[in-house]
Amino acid sequence: MHTEQIKRRFSSQATSYEQYAIVQKEMAQRLGAIVSATLADKSVESILEIGCGTGGLTRLIRGQYPKAAYEAIDIAPGMIAQARSNLEQHGLAVSFRQADTEEWVWTQPEATRDLIVSGACFQWLLRPESTIRRLCKLLKPGSPLLFSTFGPNTFCELHDSFARAHASLGEQGVRHGLSYWTTEQWLALLDSAGMESLQATVHKVVLTYPGVLDFLRAVKAVGASASEDKTAGLGRKRLLFAMADYYQRTYGDEKGVRVTYEMLFVSGFRSQ
Repeated sequence: MHTEQIKRRFSSQATSYEQYAIVQKEMAQRLGAIVSATLADKSVESILEIGCGTGGLTRLIRGQYPKAAYEAIDIAPGMIAQARSNLEQHGLAVSFRQADTEEWVWTQPEATRDLIVSGACFQWLLRPESTIRRLCKLLKPGSPLLFSTFGPNTFCELHDSFARAHASLGEQGVRHGLSYWTTEQWLALLDSAGMESLQATVHKVVLTYPGVLDFLRAVKAVGASASEDKTAGLGRKRLLFAMADYYQRTYGDEKGVRVTYEMLFVSGFRSQ
């Protein structure tokens, strides 16, 4: 998915995001606790948040460090507007900037940040290797990068159901949704960027939705739908029907259909 598509999609869903971002809210709470524990004895004067969305994590981190200079970046102007409104309601001041992080990061001075944090955003980076290596250089020596993202087992039921549907129609399967990195891949990237004291934890959550369409609507409502499938018209409808039928029969019961989310929490410190 191209940058402009990501920007438009997340902006258009900014007002519905809060209602449907159940897992993202839990990720923010967990990441906020990790930040607090990691920096319990450290002075924090400058904070950078990448992909602030509607400001859920922003509010938690800003509340912990009210005196720090806080800059929050997001590509979607609709998300920035929603985040600014949410923070103002809590009397919290943050410097918001609408920008493409993968371009903006190259204009920033090195060794100027005491903390870089990001919640459920890095999976959208088109150039994660170069972007995150550059982000790490913005940290002061000994300062941390802490982030959450989704792991490869996220939506495993959906991917299995699409694979089965493509096969049943005699089609070559394609990826429906993002491809997520493993913890090992993220840690290897941080290691190559000169980060140390690397840590990663994985937490799995299984939610139940009334039906497959309810699940897909929820994903769309947080701006997170993405697919490599170029099928249109009747072919697309046949594929979706076959997928939903298999999903319901295989992963559903009287309570609804189950959906797996795999949360990754990763941290590292810039070497001294």
